Amino acid sequence: MLGAVIALTAVGLSLIFGVTGIVNFAHGDLVTLGAVIALVFALPEGEVWGAQGLSMWIAVPLTVLIGFAVGALLELALIRPLRRRQVGTVTMLVVTIGLGFIIRYGILIWIGGSPYTYPVPIEIQGSYLGFIDMTATEFRAVVLTLLILVGVGLFLTKTRLGTAMRAISDNEDLAESSGIDAAGVYVATWALGIGLAFSGGILQGIVTNVTWTMGFFLLLLMFAAVIVGGIGNPFGAMLGGFIIGLVITLSTALPVISDNPDLRFAVALGVMILVLLFRPQGILGSKERVS
Repeated sequence: MLGAVIALTAVGLSLIFGVTGIVNFAHGDLVTLGAVIALVFALPEGEVWGAQGLSMWIAVPLTVLIGFAVGALLELALIRPLRRRQVGTVTMLVVTIGLGFIIRYGILIWIGGSPYTYPVPIEIQGSYLGFIDMTATEFRAVVLTLLILVGVGLFLTKTRLGTAMRAISDNEDLAESSGIDAAGVYVATWALGIGLAFSGGILQGIVTNVTWTMGFFLLLLMFAAVIVGGIGNPFGAMLGGFIIGLVITLSTALPVISDNPDLRFAVALGVMILVLLFRPQGILGSKERVS
């Protein structure tokens, strides 16, 4: 379950970096924003400001559509003007950190610091495929995540826009000389990346709860997934997300970590370090000559 959340959110992070070259440190807080918007749509009126009391079947797809719009708006209103001014990589990095702070504390003002749960029925665990124990909602969420990831993979490999994204990721100058509109691809990349972040936030909120820092605490794990899978490679991010999620969860069976559960995150980062030592380009990354 955790691997599914990390994979879904890390793909968006990897796409944005791979195509635009921007390390988006606000990605975790955008994950939280997606979870919160869906929560506000679904909560009964009056519980928080803006609550609508909508069905989850309406709240979830509506929130994902808003995620696409938020991603496109961020690229057009914030990132593109900075790119036109040719600001440096570090400056752009600091801008995304500041954006993350604005979103995070805006959410704190909006819903407060208490955890919320989505209005979904409480379920008991069942057994699936003979060895997986989870609730029906969790199982459906994992299956849906896998379908979304397959859809993203097909989009990147079978469509013109997906091919354009991969072309710009490989060589922007050559892609533009071939007639690809890089500006339009940037907008589409941010829209898709933040849409996936919103989806991951909703998924995490459904299986746990919604808090104002939930995405921020996932951010380091997303970066670990991207690095393990191969920086800038969305397929690597998918694989890396599931690896990191499984390592974190399975490591709790170790005696030392079972007594100190927070150490499970150190184990995941240890795996990332080992991958960097023995395969610096990541599992699905490719070697490059640097001259």
